[in-house]
Amino acid sequence: MKRITIIIIFLSVFISYSYAQIELSKDPEAKKILDAVSAKTKSFKSLRIKFNYTIENKQTEEKDNFKGYAFLSGKKYKIIIPGIEIFSDGITVWTYMKDAEEITITEPGPNDESIFNPAKLFTIYETGYKYLLIGQEKIDNILHDVIDLFPELEENSPYSKIRLKINPGKDQIYSIETFSKNGINYTINVVEYKPDVKITEKLFTLDKSRYPEDLEIVDLR
Repeated sequence: MKRITIIIIFLSVFISYSYAQIELSKDPEAKKILDAVSAKTKSFKSLRIKFNYTIENKQTEEKDNFKGYAFLSGKKYKIIIPGIEIFSDGITVWTYMKDAEEITITEPGPNDESIFNPAKLFTIYETGYKYLLIGQEKIDNILHDVIDLFPELEENSPYSKIRLKINPGKDQIYSIETFSKNGINYTINVVEYKPDVKITEKLFTLDKSRYPEDLEIVDLR
């Protein structure tokens, strides 16, 4: 139940944060790097991503670590994490919570910015964000570019800041970090990319036969 509550918080509300001492703009160097990542990702017919993610509560000093998989084909995607599946055909989103034996159905709007939507993750910077290349960080003896994204309209965005670490040699995102106003930080680290894997279309739609007969369906559309 704790994981479910945390994920719901994760997918809903994020903080208001400012960089008052920095004049933010759309940094051309950052844009060049982000465009390369986006172009490479769009060149794949499909993509399977293995990742680790961490939920850290700064107030209680609790930290939880999980592993998961993401499958992506165009605007369609599926996320599998312990006890939870999130999948979409590009329009409708189904969220299955195993402990509750419940599936929630939603239809997010075009401005949905959740980082648990891999179809938007690689292009989120294109609209409504300023970005800044703040430097490089050595990870596993490889220099990674570090880019911060900030919403242009802070009051209208669920995010305060998104920090990306990118492997410039592969044009791949290594990690994504977000911050929430309740002191809970989220970090996703990509462990493995597998492009152009064979993915069945059934992965992106609801197949009730795969779930318990007494499954509760909550339609929020």
